Amino acid sequence: MSTPHLVVHERQGHGPAVLALHGMASTADDWADLESQVVGRRFVAPNLPGRGPSRDVVAPPGLLGLAGAVVDAMAERDLGETVVVGHSMGAYLAPLVARSLADRGIPVRSVLLLDGGPAPARSIMTRPAVVAALFGLAALSHRATLSMRATRDAVDCLSRPAHLGLLADLDVPVHLIVATHGANRDKPPLLSDEAIEAGQSLLPRLTWKRLEGTHDSLLTDPLVAETVRRLS
Repeated sequence: MSTPHLVVHERQGHGPAVLALHGMASTADDWADLESQVVGRRFVAPNLPGRGPSRDVVAPPGLLGLAGAVVDAMAERDLGETVVVGHSMGAYLAPLVARSLADRGIPVRSVLLLDGGPAPARSIMTRPAVVAALFGLAALSHRATLSMRATRDAVDCLSRPAHLGLLADLDVPVHLIVATHGANRDKPPLLSDEAIEAGQSLLPRLTWKRLEGTHDSLLTDPLVAETVRRLS
C-alpha cells in the first residue's frame, strides 16, 4: 500500500536550518551523528521515497521525482535560510533540491556535497544496464526497506550527466568532501580527481577536499559538522 507523505525526521532549533539528504540504500538515521554535532540547530532529514519508513511513498522515478517530493515536503515547513547537505545519492540530489528551493523562494545559504555530485569516471560499472542490475539486486535483497525505484535512481546518479550546473547562478558556496576510499579501504574512491575537475567545469566555484576514510565513514567525521557550521 502506498503512503502519500514523506516521513521526515525533524528537530527544532535556530537557523540556518540543515536539510540532510541521505544515500541510495540509507535512511534519515544516517544523519544521527551529524545532528548530534550541530547542537541547537534546526535539523531536517527526510526519509527519501522508496527507503525505510518512506519505502511506499510514491514519487516519479529518478532524481527529479525525489527532488519534487523533498521540495514539496519542505514547502510545508517554514524552513527559512537553509544549508543543503547530501551524501552519496543525496549529493547528486542536492543541486536539484537547492535549485528548486530557491525557485520557490526558500533561501539557500550553502550546499555541502559528501562523496557525490560530480559524475564518476565512466567505466563498465557506470553503464546503465550494469548499474540497474546491481541496484535491482540490492533492492531485492533489502525489499523491506528499499523499493525497486532504486534502479532508476542509481542510474540517474551514476550513469547520467551531473546536475551541478543548476547551481551556477545561485550565489552560494558549494563545497565537496570526498573520501580517499570507496565502500571499503581496499576499494578506489567513488570520485577521482579528474571526475571532480570535470564537475568544476560545470560549476567553477566548486571547492573540494579529500578526506581520509571510506564512503560511509565521512558521515561521522568531525570535519563534516565543522564544515556545516562554517557554511552557515
